[in-house]
Amino acid sequence: MLGSTPFCLAVLMLEVWNVSSEVSAWEQTIREKGVVRTGVGILGASLDLVIALEALAIKLAGQQSAISVARITLFTISSKKAAVFFGEALARKLTEKVTGRLLGFFFSGWILSAVNIIDAGQAWQWNDGAMYGYLMLSMGGVAGSLGTLFGAATKLLGLTALGWTALLLITVGVGLVIVMSSTPLESWLANGPFGEPHSIDRYLQDPAEAFYRLTSLLAGISISIEKNPAYEQHATFNTRADIHHAIRSADTIIRLQSRLPGLIGRLDSLSIQAECRQCRITEITNNQGVPYRAESKIGERPETPKAQRLHPDALELFFTTKISQISSTGSRRYYYKWAIRAQLILTRGREEHYFPAPGVKDSTQYSQNWATPDFEKINQPYWADEVTHGASSSD
Repeated sequence: MLGSTPFCLAVLMLEVWNVSSEVSAWEQTIREKGVVRTGVGILGASLDLVIALEALAIKLAGQQSAISVARITLFTISSKKAAVFFGEALARKLTEKVTGRLLGFFFSGWILSAVNIIDAGQAWQWNDGAMYGYLMLSMGGVAGSLGTLFGAATKLLGLTALGWTALLLITVGVGLVIVMSSTPLESWLANGPFGEPHSIDRYLQDPAEAFYRLTSLLAGISISIEKNPAYEQHATFNTRADIHHAIRSADTIIRLQSRLPGLIGRLDSLSIQAECRQCRITEITNNQGVPYRAESKIGERPETPKAQRLHPDALELFFTTKISQISSTGSRRYYYKWAIRAQLILTRGREEHYFPAPGVKDSTQYSQNWATPDFEKINQPYWADEVTHGASSSD
């Protein structure tokens, strides 16, 4: 079961997602957890991916293929010499033939343990209950490495007792991390001006900075892209119409919504800076018309809205989205979607605050480096985007 092809494929898919998640969150993880933790995390995820690829390749190509080079014995461990260090009972359960694949499993377990020890230490500094889950994950990594080392022990469904212990610890650890992780608001309460201070959260001890971060948490910034219900394909000028021609001629509404106007005082000033660009998606299809590859290209310049409509808690921008097309050969399909970057600027006297603020655990301070939006990345400090701040994810 555990060695079957479907199981190997499922593990491979999980590891691809794991590596993708680590790489996509590279910058944010560096800001919150440091370069070492980020680098070790990506190294561990990449090693796990290589191991999963090798296992699936062996299942598909067979033991006699060139891919099986990772299973060639590199060296052997003498049980007599090992008995000096481990005793005769453990020495008999020691893996004698050491392969590249076995070393990969061994180091992967220790990397998993190291990563989660770092995460547990940071969770403790943030007064985060997920610390206990990270500790169990770390112990699971150690158990997995030891299970690889003592691979000659009795096995059940392909795993030794240490292997099953590692699997149990990792499963329970993941569950605890999911259940016990603090929400951003809980982290603010536990580490802000009214919480327990640590060296990692000194910036939250500043009342002004803490209030700024709390306001951002409660701001509820969201971006939605919708069809314009008032759109008319052949809209004509009509001075008696209830809805302006510019609105009726636009087929798309981009709505930037926030609770900030209700949170700030009347003496404060709030402005919105938004850039909306059309992104062309090119789908390349096979002879049967099934797409097998997609390419994305974001426009170099922002589009100008045909009309704007201001509400107490939202700004609506009206645009015309380009029509989908098919190439003359039929092998390519072109359709368009919107990429949006928005920033809310709160002015209080001579001070300016930019929303959305970085996460509670991100100590990044505003500078001119963040004055211009980056359309190649999402989830960036001080800029809301249509993915991270999509209406459904911000409600």
